Amino acid sequence: MTNEGDGRKTIIAVLAGHDSVKKNNDLIQVFQDLYDSPNDREVLQRFHFVFTEGTFHRVVAGDSDGKIHGEDTLRHVRDAVREFILRECGVTVLPGWTRCGVTILANMIVERQCSVVWPFLSPITAHWLSPEYNALMRLCDLWNAKRLMNAESVKDWFRNEAKRDVKRNPQNAPNVPLKIRLGSLESDGAWPVAKRRKNNAYYDIAIPKRTRNDGFYTRFGEQTIALIAHDDMKQRMIDFAVEYEDELCGFNRVLTTGRTGEEVQNACRRLRAQGTIRRYLTGPKGGDIEIATEILFDRCHVVVFFIDPLHPHPHIDDVRAVFSVCMAEIEGNDVRLLTNELHAREWMEGAVRRHR
Repeated sequence: MTNEGDGRKTIIAVLAGHDSVKKNNDLIQVFQDLYDSPNDREVLQRFHFVFTEGTFHRVVAGDSDGKIHGEDTLRHVRDAVREFILRECGVTVLPGWTRCGVTILANMIVERQCSVVWPFLSPITAHWLSPEYNALMRLCDLWNAKRLMNAESVKDWFRNEAKRDVKRNPQNAPNVPLKIRLGSLESDGAWPVAKRRKNNAYYDIAIPKRTRNDGFYTRFGEQTIALIAHDDMKQRMIDFAVEYEDELCGFNRVLTTGRTGEEVQNACRRLRAQGTIRRYLTGPKGGDIEIATEILFDRCHVVVFFIDPLHPHPHIDDVRAVFSVCMAEIEGNDVRLLTNELHAREWMEGAVRRHR
């Protein structure tokens, strides 16, 4: 059943802790209980599900090894339920936690692609030390995405809200491959698109492999640079952009978060006239996550991030998520991250200006 006859569906994001048998089994039981209720099943098929990779294999595909931290009590969803989820609801699979799938999910919250999240996480595990998970939780509240963190919450939501939420920000899924939006840059026309996998059973979003030749690192016209600055560092970033405006004009794109981008544009008229600056949301509203997602999909190659080391930031987990994608163990991941002014200036002098 589609949303208003146009093939669109509201997206529900699903993730369960890799270190809790109970949370995975609870999620499996939720799907089976909803399937067993004819009324709930009818509503269930009006949603499209986005899973992180590990959760998908443990909960839906049933092809994990059945062990979590040495335990072997992980259940598998019934075949009929699996087929219903795959065929009637539709599924897109994001990369796993270690490959920054949670950051992509957080970006989907910021871009208003996903409005409901089922995070079945144990309260005593390392997930709560992960900046990606904490950024996701913060952005859910900021952008009014519903968080249903246990089985009874999901069931209560089905009883009272789900029928209304089938019209909550519907997306082109599953009949049209889901595209992960990157900072609302529709004009760029290069959004990552889900591909069919496993005999057309589901879609997945793949992280691209980086392929570089020897000359890439000195051809800055093929590269994208991001400029990010905390509030008390914005004037330093403006001064940096003014001094190196010629060099910045030589990049393919210049990505910025909200107010930093506005001030850089006002100060650098040639850069603004060139039209290569792309502004995202402010950091607290998710701009850091938007740029992190660009990095992840190999659409940003250098990050200049003037961090204020003396004042705490309410969105520090978003900042750390940028660091995480720069350090992610992805083949060919070679993002240059410059986090203080001295380093950024010396890099501009020694690497960029020298090769102009």
